[in-house]
Amino acid sequence: MAKRVTPEEIVEMHRLYAKYGNYAAVGRELGRSGTTVSKYIKLNGTPDIVKHTFKEIVRG
Repeated sequence: MAKRVTPEEIVEMHRLYAKYGNYAAVGRELGRSGTTVSKYIKLNGTPDIVKHTFKEIVRG
């Protein structure tokens, strides 16, 4: 069973995605699948405020 993705990892996913622009590359660096990275970059199924908050954190 895979370990849970932490909020810190989500922030790192966003940072690395901005650098690489590729889910698979981010996944390889973090030891996660490209699918998992995609899910957290897109933040599917999360409230808009969560999406906004992560974008602000990553931008800052």
